[in-house]
Amino acid sequence: MHLADRMHLPEGYRARPYRGPADHGDMTGVLVAYREHLGDPEYPTVEQLDASYAHLIDCDPNLDIVVIEHAGTIVGYVRVSRTEDEDGTTNCILFAPIRPDHLDRRLFDVVADAQEAHMLTWLASGTPARFRAFAAHPGPGRAPTDEAEWLEARGFTAVEWGASLVRPHLDEIPDLALPNGVVTRPVRPDERRAIWEAHLEAFRGEWDFEEPTPEMVDAELAEPYIDHTLWKVAWVDEPDGEVVGQVKSFINTEENEQRGYRRGYTEQISTHPAWRNRGIAGALLAMSLRELRDRGMTEAALGVDTNNPGGAFQLYTRLGFELRAYEAVYSKDVVPSEV
Repeated sequence: MHLADRMHLPEGYRARPYRGPADHGDMTGVLVAYREHLGDPEYPTVEQLDASYAHLIDCDPNLDIVVIEHAGTIVGYVRVSRTEDEDGTTNCILFAPIRPDHLDRRLFDVVADAQEAHMLTWLASGTPARFRAFAAHPGPGRAPTDEAEWLEARGFTAVEWGASLVRPHLDEIPDLALPNGVVTRPVRPDERRAIWEAHLEAFRGEWDFEEPTPEMVDAELAEPYIDHTLWKVAWVDEPDGEVVGQVKSFINTEENEQRGYRRGYTEQISTHPAWRNRGIAGALLAMSLRELRDRGMTEAALGVDTNNPGGAFQLYTRLGFELRAYEAVYSKDVVPSEV
């Protein structure tokens, strides 16, 4: 059954199947408005949707994506997908950006009901599974608001926290050294796949780790803002030395034009577990900030898991990044009798 057939929307709304790239312009507009509502600084573009939807993983666009219309205008969309943890637990991901002026509890619950019912059909009897969703939140220890409150009313619990940080200027960037035996050099195009694989592998054993596949790396490499000349990558200083750390910066020119600032992103930061706490991430991040400054940027932003094992949140704030918004990762176990 198509996900759209499970949605019994309030009067005036219509759920229909996704029509491919022809929908991407309106979907991008929805996502821009929704992210601004959440306090998420990153500005999505049609080019990004084209690339990511051409490499969907664990989501069938012919069954698992729905466009929501009101009075003939696209006001939201839904895309469900799944991932699998190292222990075999299936994560069923709810994702439904809605324009803020249409986002209310009644519509939210109808859409969430449909997503949960649809994803239950993916699971074999006895399969360990959970529903997972994301919502803006005032922060750990504070009362939830809006979607976070609605998720908790549905039995979801906040299990992890992400944060959006901004460095409002690119002045006074410290000069931090890499440890002995570690070097940086310009990245060659033929090294990009190995660098991405090293990044994914650096998070093995973490709460959201998923076994890397060639398809996952293909999807990452399809991102439209990839500019490997911005990347700062550290290798062991020996022939065929392994990647031990990286910061893969990018510049979203469209975002800068639309919002009137000059921002670069210092994202996809990772350190090989055996090389953590040696100053590698800090040194690479400082290099990345100088590179963005030299490219004409005046500020930088990044997202971080506040429970990162290497103390990343604390490192970034020491390097001048300021907290702008929290996002909660919500989870709800699927009761076996429901499967």
